[in-house]
This record gives sequence, C-alpha cells and structure tokens, in this order.
Amino acid sequence: MPDWRPDFDPAHLYFVTTNAVQRAHIFQQDVIKRILVDGLYHLHVVDRTELYAFVIMPNHVHFIVRCQEDDPLKDVVRDFKANMARLIVWQYQAERNQKVLDFLAAAVTRPEKQQFKVWEDGYNAKDVFSPDFLLQKMEYIHHNPLQSHWRLAERAEDYIWSSARFYVLGEPALIPLSDARELF
Repeated sequence: MPDWRPDFDPAHLYFVTTNAVQRAHIFQQDVIKRILVDGLYHLHVVDRTELYAFVIMPNHVHFIVRCQEDDPLKDVVRDFKANMARLIVWQYQAERNQKVLDFLAAAVTRPEKQQFKVWEDGYNAKDVFSPDFLLQKMEYIHHNPLQSHWRLAERAEDYIWSSARFYVLGEPALIPLSDARELF
C-alpha cells in the first residue's frame, strides 16, 4: 500500500485504511473482527478519537476518525495497530492456530523488533475536506462488503462489522459512534 498521510489537523476528519500483512485474510473470524472493533472503541473510550464510520474486512480495515489535538493521527494509528497485533496474535496462540502463527512469523522482516507481523507497514489516510467527500467515503466503507469479490452481505446494513446499520437503519452499531450527519 502506498503510504500517504496528510499533515495532521485536529479539526479535520480522516479516512484511514490499513491492511493485513500481505493482504492475507487473517481478520475473517468473528472473534478477530470483534478484537478490531473493540480496539476502535477503546480509542474513543480513552478519549483519543471520535469515530464516525468503520468497516472490518477479511484483510483490511477502513475508518473515519477525528483525533485529539495533542494526539496526532500517526500516533493513534501506530498504537491501534500495535495493540491489535498483540491481541490478534494472542487469540491465534490461544486457538493454537499454528498455520496462521507460522505465516505471521514468516512475514517478519525485522526479527530483532518483532516475532509476528500482522499489519502491512504504514497506512493510508485522506483528509476529509468536504461533506461530499465524507459522504463518498462513508458510502465506500458501507458498500465495501457488498462488492462482487467479497459478497459478505446482501445489504450494507446486514454486515454487522461496520457502521452501516447506524446510518441506514438508525440502529446501534456494535460500538457507539459520533454521528457524521451532525457535521452537515
């Protein structure tokens, strides 16, 4: 993934994408998706972010977030990925899933720094510069599971691992969200 990040402005929202190592489908299990959703929620609970939209896919994550002034996006994403990597490895260890653990170990490029590699290096972030761009990215997030190569749900609101249910049906998502519609 090309690593592109805008200059941080705490007044702005950012559309963030980060991929599993080698785009492997290591986020397929619901327990792993739950770890990632809870990680996004934790960023809100500890007052690091306002989360507006998200989707957890089998090999990547998209979310729209606003960070606190003293906590730039690069630090938030770095910590999210590090914490989620630890929990995901821990889960695979608890399951004794040696096949996945061997894959994650083989993906390591700097063994002096890590034993397992869960994420691709870097991430992509786009400054949400207008209401139209925000709506475009939210629609992309919510329709990602419906794409022909995924077919994870028939309707966006049926895929529980996203914020679509909140925006389409007005029902709670798996975690509380800040409502992007209030920004218009």
